Amino acid sequence: MEGLLKLPDGILLVTGPTGSGKTTTLYGCLHYINKPDKKLITVEDPVEYQMNGINQVQVNTEIGMTFPAALRSILRQAPNIIMIGEIRDGETANIAINAALTGHLVFSTLHTNDAPSAVARLVDIGVQPFLVSSAVRAIMAQRLVRRLCDKCKQPHEMTEGELESLGLDRGQLGEASVMTTQGCDACKHRGYKGRMGIFEIFMIDDEVRHMVNQKASTVELRKRAREMGMRTLREDGIRKVLAGLTTAEEVISTTMSDAD
Repeated sequence: MEGLLKLPDGILLVTGPTGSGKTTTLYGCLHYINKPDKKLITVEDPVEYQMNGINQVQVNTEIGMTFPAALRSILRQAPNIIMIGEIRDGETANIAINAALTGHLVFSTLHTNDAPSAVARLVDIGVQPFLVSSAVRAIMAQRLVRRLCDKCKQPHEMTEGELESLGLDRGQLGEASVMTTQGCDACKHRGYKGRMGIFEIFMIDDEVRHMVNQKASTVELRKRAREMGMRTLREDGIRKVLAGLTTAEEVISTTMSDAD
């Protein structure tokens, strides 16, 4: 991600359902690259965090301040970096694409189940495939899982059902420190305290661009992403289970659509 944030232009998308931490991730990206020599402008509905050094615009449809109207206005102010709270329609998507193709770095979110599905979503809302392939640099999907309480978590031997659901065998556990919930005063006897992200990042390379131009299916794009070494949401979750940060049950329930 840090490497992607140094790109001069293009679109970086974060996808996932409502409440999966997409906006927080985008604010983290903006905070990382927020320097005095960069002009950052956001268009949001609503503005969820106030950040110093960044011009933040609140959408207000009642007075005609929609995402497309706000974007047209801020592009005249020559920003280096633009953050769009969410791409909801073809008009917003096309303005974002054109901004990325004219030298701006654009961040935004989409509602899709996984990273490769974002390509099909952009095409569905009216963006031409050749524009998607030219402008999008990477897509990150994410989910939130509950983090085990550090005060009361204890070692756990995974059941056969958990191993089967995660596609593991006991030989793969090695020196893993799998933990389970216990419950204490610190976590109010829930066993969990706080949440953490699990992620998958789909990098757009020349082969993927060619596939998008040829209108390849999401299944084909996902296969290509796996060939390039993309770690899926479930695989990232498994790493965090084996590191003792969350439970197998939590990862299984959060990544049901990623069972392959």
